Amino acid sequence: MADPYYIENSLGRGQGVYTNRSYVANEFVMDFTGQKTHIGQIKDFTHYLQIAPDLFLSPSGNADDFVNHSCEPNCALYFENNGLVLRAIKDIEPGQELSFDYGTVMFSEPTTFQCECGSPKCRGMIGNFYSLPQELRKKYQEKNMVPLLSRYSLKEIQTAQNA
Repeated sequence: MADPYYIENSLGRGQGVYTNRSYVANEFVMDFTGQKTHIGQIKDFTHYLQIAPDLFLSPSGNADDFVNHSCEPNCALYFENNGLVLRAIKDIEPGQELSFDYGTVMFSEPTTFQCECGSPKCRGMIGNFYSLPQELRKKYQEKNMVPLLSRYSLKEIQTAQNA
């Protein structure tokens, strides 16, 4: 059986992950792996995903490190069992690039950078959850598309950030 996805250059965004097959909304796409790392041990947050108020998932060296951001994503991250998984949030056709909104997994991360997603709904900058427009934060929360908020309250996250 062929790999379900492949890594290829993504115009203006480095490498990206593209599908070799179709996915339907809510279908499992891939596991996100890596080591649990305390925030105090991280110098460069590139490819790190926040999984607890003070813990991040490190880069894995696998395809999950290359799933790009989009302001109009076709996937989202969810906690399942003891891991983080990528699921389709809409139907995806073969050859399409997989993406999720980085703002859904960034809380304590101080990084902001120029968005190059090319979506008509592009926000121009990628930042943490607090930088998302209020209406979008609400939509993502209602659809359980903010993994950290499925396990922790904003108060717990903010308390850990200020500790």
